[in-house]
Amino acid sequence: MRETMSARGGSNARGRATARAIESAAVRLATEHGVAAVTVDQICADAGIAQRTFFNHFDTKEDALLGKDLPWIDEQRAREYLSSTTIGVLAGALNLVQLPTPGDSDHELLLARIALLSTSPALAERQALRMRPLADEVQSIITLKLNDLAPDRSPQELNSSAALITQIASTLMLTSALPGLENSPTPTLHDLTWIWPQLL
Repeated sequence: MRETMSARGGSNARGRATARAIESAAVRLATEHGVAAVTVDQICADAGIAQRTFFNHFDTKEDALLGKDLPWIDEQRAREYLSSTTIGVLAGALNLVQLPTPGDSDHELLLARIALLSTSPALAERQALRMRPLADEVQSIITLKLNDLAPDRSPQELNSSAALITQIASTLMLTSALPGLENSPTPTLHDLTWIWPQLL
């Protein structure tokens, strides 16, 4: 089921546009002045909104910097993953999560947000906390898959393996979501097929 950070103020096109304007102002100001230096008042002035409007959409400036949209589990893909005997454990895990798809106008916002995460440990930690429930859900699904494939393994082995696969899948999904170089093919897991048996 798809979820967002907050459903407040974003139920119609106007609300979504306002939220996106707030996010853009917050990211732009934080890029120019640093995350710690930016205030809600500055974001409101830059976006041309009242403080009340800001708090109708976001609880904090950090929420505005990170945005409302969160990835979500694709329930149909999860069912197929668990029921199929041909879907690879890691390859299938990469398809469990549906990432928000930014439009063309959001490309620069996405790049700037990623840059902010790389320069602000506190913001990166907050994003990791927001993503933790999703990672836990993915890990639970992977554990079910592993248990079906190897029911003789101990719960500890299954959980440890599922945790590692979740970490690998998370890294690969994040990398695939990053904008690549023009005319440069995006690497996929299948590019490792030839060397896979030698990786361990």
